[in-house]
Amino acid sequence: MDRHAVRGIADFLAGNGFAVFNIDYRLAPQHRWPAGLDDCKAAVQWLLGSDFPVNSGKLFVIGASSGGHYALMTGLTLPRGTVRSIVSISGIDDVFIDSRFWPDRYKALLGKTPDEKDLTEIDPATCLTADAPPILCTHWRRDEVVRFAVCTAFEQAAAEKGVKISVYSYDDHDRQFEGHGIWIPGTSPRRLYPDLEAVIAAFMKEVISE
Repeated sequence: MDRHAVRGIADFLAGNGFAVFNIDYRLAPQHRWPAGLDDCKAAVQWLLGSDFPVNSGKLFVIGASSGGHYALMTGLTLPRGTVRSIVSISGIDDVFIDSRFWPDRYKALLGKTPDEKDLTEIDPATCLTADAPPILCTHWRRDEVVRFAVCTAFEQAAAEKGVKISVYSYDDHDRQFEGHGIWIPGTSPRRLYPDLEAVIAAFMKEVISE
């Protein structure tokens, strides 16, 4: 995703005292899976090997929409202990459910019509283990870009694996014409609604304090 699209999230996090590294990753269909995931993981590995004073015990991976899927896959496939926690904002948390609504997304991502094996390999729940980092998923119940069902399915899968997962769901009628229901209309750069910013900041600070 173009990092400029989520600059508002970066600004909000920086305003809460977090150092932020906002990255681009390659997009389908020009670049098929796993190119984008490779970029995300390479960014984490580069950062940890850089001269920046990064504490991996406080490293969060955050993404929205398709970026939420990449955040989950990045945080869950890197060696345990690399990432402290993961935040998926209206993310594609369960590709099996999402693919039923939007099959063309996966044709573009994989360059073919996926079978069950293909979906299993790119499904975040496949990577869940009891020692996975804590996860926060936020989702609007009326989201028609990524249906809320993907969030509830992933929450159940994580709970069954013993993963610490928090879910913030909301049903705000004022957001019904805004796709994901996460951006304040007219903001530039786009900012998350205050309730989302508050929930994300509180979650991150709680995880760090543990």
